[in-house]
Amino acid sequence: MDTGTVIELAFQAMRMTFVLAGPTLLALLIVGLILGILQAATSVNESSVTFVPKLFVVAIVLLLAWPVSLAIFIDYVREIIMRIPSMII
Repeated sequence: MDTGTVIELAFQAMRMTFVLAGPTLLALLIVGLILGILQAATSVNESSVTFVPKLFVVAIVLLLAWPVSLAIFIDYVREIIMRIPSMII
């Protein structure tokens, strides 16, 4: 296995991490920004005010994105497993 293959596999792994974690992190970023603005406007500095909505958003995003994320991940793992014989030689 040469250096180019290792770099390609590392790039694919990082891309897969971004694809799988992206929707959840983006939703949390948007909710956190909105809640931060609301807290600054109302001077409410309670941590549970931000925790509960973020918890609900994460649950909803994971439920909605789970089938697609699972299919993408299975395809990625299948591709890596199919490439193992060519990497050994």
